[in-house]
Amino acid sequence: MDATPARESGGIDALQALLSTLAYDLTRPRAHERLVAMAGVPIDRAGLALLRVLVDDGESLRIGRIAERLGVRTPHVTRQVRELERQGLVTRVEEEADRRAQRVGPTARGRQTLAQVDRASQALIAESLAGVTAQQIEAAVEVLGRISGHRGPAGHSRHGSAS
Repeated sequence: MDATPARESGGIDALQALLSTLAYDLTRPRAHERLVAMAGVPIDRAGLALLRVLVDDGESLRIGRIAERLGVRTPHVTRQVRELERQGLVTRVEEEADRRAQRVGPTARGRQTLAQVDRASQALIAESLAGVTAQQIEAAVEVLGRISGHRGPAGHSRHGSAS
């Protein structure tokens, strides 16, 4: 293995440039439109992000907690929940302890919608990675996981502690 620091080899500069381009490409409306068209589901980017938070969390959440997780204001989430509820993708339930508070959770249709989008996304990724070895993909996952601070498949954070 090359012991030359990535910075000296220009690797960090190249990676930063690629990440910048990737972030731009992935957040363009056209990319989302292509993805949901492939999935065959009509959901906007904000709705998809909200649905992902609910499904990934595994339990219903209060509106304020959803807003916090998405990094947006509560009124934005309230409007989005109303729309997703209209589409049958989420449901609201009153909290037993405080009937004024409501929790939002995904419906079976909401979970199915997210699964369809994920399958379409995975198909696009697989197409892009044709000819790339599993070892190369694992290395990319490791590097990107360290950059983002997310836990990888082995359950390790970027600080090396197991979960």
